[in-house]
Amino acid sequence: MRYKMLIASISIVAIAACSADSLDPAPSSDRQTAGANHGTDTAITTNPQTPPQLPPVVSSFNLSGTVLFMELGTDTTRQSPLPNAGVTVVKMMTVEGDTLMPSVTIGSTTTDAQGGYRFANLAPAYYRIDFHAPAGSPFLDRSMGIGPARETEIKLSVALERKP
Repeated sequence: MRYKMLIASISIVAIAACSADSLDPAPSSDRQTAGANHGTDTAITTNPQTPPQLPPVVSSFNLSGTVLFMELGTDTTRQSPLPNAGVTVVKMMTVEGDTLMPSVTIGSTTTDAQGGYRFANLAPAYYRIDFHAPAGSPFLDRSMGIGPARETEIKLSVALERKP
């Protein structure tokens, strides 16, 4: 019983210490209205800012890059090209009118000796790019996504991590 009374008295002290009068800020002013007071409100006014203009979406683009792998050792930043990795581009599902169009595989390729790949003339859309480690390799697969391109050349390189 003694503990319940102690907790109740601490709660009352906490409420009394945080009365409404102690939480009100002092009257404020801002520079744009030459120091006009706003009562207890704090008003910060800034000039309207226009967001930067984005370039338009291109009618088609090329996607290329390199598939790398993380090398073993204490330097976790060392990466090397991964030849024979699979790269698949999947156009994500879209809505046309009131019809849901399913995801469609656009193309697949295998990386060259330097880990490079390339897809040409992709239409503007949302894509998932799947990177598949070569069969029997100690690396994990990975997926990434891109949206409608605003440049004609998109470079997307990825490093596959080692399996745990």
